[in-house]
Amino acid sequence: MGVHLTDNSRRQPYSAMKARREVWGRIKMSELGVPLDRLFTSNGQGKAFSLVPEPRSSIPFQWVHFGPGAIPNILANTPCTALNIPEALDLLNDILGTSHLLTKPGLERCLDHFLRNSQDFGQVYGSLRCHWRSNFTRLLSDLAEKRTEDEATRRNALDGDHISNSQVPPRRVWDLYSNRVFPYYAIDLDEASHTLWTISHSWVRESARTDVWTPINGYEWPVSIPKHKDASLNHVRVELLNLGAEYVWLDVLCLRQRGCPENEELRKEEWKLDVPTIGYVYSFQYRPCVTYFNGLGLPFDPSPRALASTRHWCKRVWTVQEATDNWLPGGATGATSEDTRRFFREHLPRSIPRKGLLFLDHMAFAVQAMRGRHSTTELDRVHGLAYILDCETLPIYDEGISPTLAWIALLKHMSPFSRWRVALRHAKRYPDDTSLLPSWRDFMRCGRKDTVHPSDYLWSYSDLRLLDPSRVHMLETGAYFHKAIYLFGPVVINREGKEDESGYEKLKLQAAGASGDLSCYEIRKCKIRGTFSRDVKHVILKLASDVWVVAEVNGEQQVEGKLELEVIKRGCIFFPSDKTPRLQWSTRCVVYISEGEDRRRKVVFRRPVTLFGQRSGNTSASDNAPRRALRAHSRIRTFSRDRLHQAPNVTATGAP
Repeated sequence: MGVHLTDNSRRQPYSAMKARREVWGRIKMSELGVPLDRLFTSNGQGKAFSLVPEPRSSIPFQWVHFGPGAIPNILANTPCTALNIPEALDLLNDILGTSHLLTKPGLERCLDHFLRNSQDFGQVYGSLRCHWRSNFTRLLSDLAEKRTEDEATRRNALDGDHISNSQVPPRRVWDLYSNRVFPYYAIDLDEASHTLWTISHSWVRESARTDVWTPINGYEWPVSIPKHKDASLNHVRVELLNLGAEYVWLDVLCLRQRGCPENEELRKEEWKLDVPTIGYVYSFQYRPCVTYFNGLGLPFDPSPRALASTRHWCKRVWTVQEATDNWLPGGATGATSEDTRRFFREHLPRSIPRKGLLFLDHMAFAVQAMRGRHSTTELDRVHGLAYILDCETLPIYDEGISPTLAWIALLKHMSPFSRWRVALRHAKRYPDDTSLLPSWRDFMRCGRKDTVHPSDYLWSYSDLRLLDPSRVHMLETGAYFHKAIYLFGPVVINREGKEDESGYEKLKLQAAGASGDLSCYEIRKCKIRGTFSRDVKHVILKLASDVWVVAEVNGEQQVEGKLELEVIKRGCIFFPSDKTPRLQWSTRCVVYISEGEDRRRKVVFRRPVTLFGQRSGNTSASDNAPRRALRAHSRIRTFSRDRLHQAPNVTATGAP
């Protein structure tokens, strides 16, 4: 009688709202004295068992579970050394309601294999029950093939020091029927998006936790659970079974944990891939997620005191990517109060906005979600952003690097569109900053007002590309470029002071065209931020329709066989949305570098820069030698937009 949101036949799933109402209704019926075997019983083929965890919890769904399939711990813990093949077959036939004989082709060989390679009957049962009606002659070879494929998938997902495939299934799953954890490939989860459930929970403070060693995960690492008289993995298992789950992903059981010194290096290696891809486990639209707001297996507490705790589910960084519209309440007791009504009115899980017109600026969501929550380390906050920003590739989880370096790495893995949004928000928040992209500290300071207007998403050149994708894995500041819209000619900026109390200024721009003719533009209403020298020629670039970047031309780089501008941001010009002036614009590829990068370069020679048909200085035939030397010693590579994997030689110039 579980609260099944989905089934295995691909029928239209029930709504999460309907499932939550059913949970509430069954709790209320338990308070009225309805027999428990009518409330917490599941149907199916085979022998029915009663699971009654002790002591009795205050959570009705944790009281008892009746039904076939889910075996008691005393049976699951039976050592394999105490069973022979005929005895194991009799147990499996009894549990599954079948009458298989040892004469069935391949069956005896499979039983012998799993009895020899398992610790207890729970592992044997969990390994075979999902394949019990399959072809036993091919089962072992099929599992070996799946294991090879799974290992190859995870190995190929790690490309050096970054993750090239962020959509990797979980490494392990918890089989509630056998009460054992198995590799994902070993379970028949072809319909994984419909049958695998997830659990989201807050971790209580360390002093309120205890580590238990359990056969559920084969005693491979200690499992951390709350110190509470009603909290145990047995209580959680019964609750999940009553809700209708069969296979579940729970971090403390399925993600290798600290606490086993001999496997610490293996944990670090697994975490490189498993931690950044946690969000993918929760991303499926109809995958139910049982949410424990106050701690794993603990009763739901909506009081202001509980909500104020930095350990509450609503206050943790990692739970942002675990929020889903398909949530079910974990630990529901049925108690109601004004606090309960307020909690579900104001603090319901809010899933991450996806692509589409309903929520275009999920960058604002990401900043607010990460900034208002707590984490064990600041590094967790950076990695939590990666999934929210929908990165196709990801940096690995490396506990040894700082949040600053992790943020630099994450910027490289963002899509060009997301990176452009970061640059645009930074320009609005810190227009004086000479860096196009923010530091980690500055990014987290962005507020609700620093949003991107929906009209900006229609901007033709709203992307910012990594100049050299082959260096994506390196912990260094990346160089970025985009095809920019710029004002024709080198520009001299003349500021004439404030025009009104709102801070708008009058601005005159003097630009030289290709023919050498001077053109003057007067802008009567704009806001100017930054420092511009009258002795330096600038170029004005449109970052968005109402946000212009003023940049100093630093040199040229060869991109796709053409010499393109290399610039340093010096400031920004902003306009009222209805006062954007119409000027003469053109397009050209622009490469952004920072002042720090410019200083780091050890370039001895400076090549005169050609700006829109004009030389920035006097040149002669004697310039050829330094130009050749500069080409030979340049450390910057060419980037081809159409051939991302190619990185031919490059010609670059810039100031020393």
